[in-house]
Amino acid sequence: MKRLNFCPHCGNEGLDWHEGKQWFCNKCKFTYYHNAAAAVGAVLRCQDEILLTVRKHNPCQGMLDLPGGFVDYQESLEVALSREISEELNLLVSERSWRYLFSYGNRYLYADIQYYTTDAFFLLQLEEKPEIVVGDDVVETRWMKINQVALEDIGLESVRNAVGRFMQTD
Repeated sequence: MKRLNFCPHCGNEGLDWHEGKQWFCNKCKFTYYHNAAAAVGAVLRCQDEILLTVRKHNPCQGMLDLPGGFVDYQESLEVALSREISEELNLLVSERSWRYLFSYGNRYLYADIQYYTTDAFFLLQLEEKPEIVVGDDVVETRWMKINQVALEDIGLESVRNAVGRFMQTD
């Protein structure tokens, strides 16, 4: 992880990195825990196809992804996913519509800082393909046959694992 230069509690220069998850200040004994962030992903399924997005930004810019993103403070996973689907695809989905599938840990390198995430994946079964207008973080969307998704084209490891697992259970 990129070095934190100053203690956020006392301003002391030079923090120690311990056990791969916490910064420790030897002067004031403050510990900053760099805990995993929560993220969500949606498997939108219509018959034998799922919706994949193309990432607009790094990490993994230009690669395939599932719609979703980070959970904001005080949000449930389902509310966060409905918000992300609205922001990325201009679709309104009730938080009660999601069916939990599974979760994976992930690494997310952004601005030279290694974040660790716990990514929860949910299913939304659709009767017909909705009209999508791409929004933030998405270049385009692609409906793909479940058994024809090339996992190596998916950028993030947790999403690759989730789509692969979903393909096996289909």
